[in-house]
Amino acid sequence: MARFQSGAIVLAFVAGACAAGPHSDPGRCEVGAGVALGSTVNGPGFDGSPTVSADETELFFTSDRGGQQDIFVATRARNTDMWSTPTNVGPLVNDPVADDFSLRLSNDGLTLYFGSTRRGGFGAADIYVTTRASRDQPWAAARNAGAPINTAAFEAFPTPNADETTLYFERSTAMGADDADIWMTRRSTRDEGWGKPTRVDALNSSLAEFSPSISADGRTMYFATARRGRVEVWTSTRRRDGGAWAAPQPLGAELNVPLSLTLAPFMSRDQRALYVMSARSADGNACTPLTCVGRLDLYVAPVSCP
Repeated sequence: MARFQSGAIVLAFVAGACAAGPHSDPGRCEVGAGVALGSTVNGPGFDGSPTVSADETELFFTSDRGGQQDIFVATRARNTDMWSTPTNVGPLVNDPVADDFSLRLSNDGLTLYFGSTRRGGFGAADIYVTTRASRDQPWAAARNAGAPINTAAFEAFPTPNADETTLYFERSTAMGADDADIWMTRRSTRDEGWGKPTRVDALNSSLAEFSPSISADGRTMYFATARRGRVEVWTSTRRRDGGAWAAPQPLGAELNVPLSLTLAPFMSRDQRALYVMSARSADGNACTPLTCVGRLDLYVAPVSCP
């Protein structure tokens, strides 16, 4: 399987896509139909929270194929090659009992941010961080990101900007709660501690907003929301990194397929591929987190910018 993991028809789409770099106009990009990554990557149960390296040769995600939710990785030599069989990233990152999920890889590929329900944390779920010296080196033991990010609430989907001085994440009273909102925190350098988090009011509504992901140029935010009655991916743009966010808008039905459950977007560095997890209706009834979570698979959609 190639970059879009579905054979010649997808390869043709990629070949014809425009070369959208990290500085292209975020307000005019179009997201196409999501294509499942196939049985090499997707298992029989839950697979979600995809995040890829800048060159798209490493794919990290969470899966319950081992019984609990653990973090797995698949690799390939080039971004047009097939993905390898996924492997567990190991006990220094994954807890032996608790779930580890909602992960995001830093722009340089050396830091992995994720959520976990492991013991010894602050609340229902906490944000953890693991690092490696290079892509050829193993991951270090995961550590709790600490206060003030983690609280007695549920914190997950930590999403750093390109230089890791801003971190977006979701906070709610419990997993799947309607009060989930997108928050952010800042620091001056990567060596400093995080500041007091604040809600990103421009992105939030009275219903749940979660699983944020920011583009490499800092001008487009992708996230999941239930504001139209089902979980789907929305986006907001701004003219410059650090500017005000515009009113969020839903992505089209090519990605947010009717009756489906689509969330956890992650945009590739070159803004030509959007990875998500999604469950499609199998019986004509709308998918909900209760009815379809066990069928969530990884998908990737082509992104086209003028």
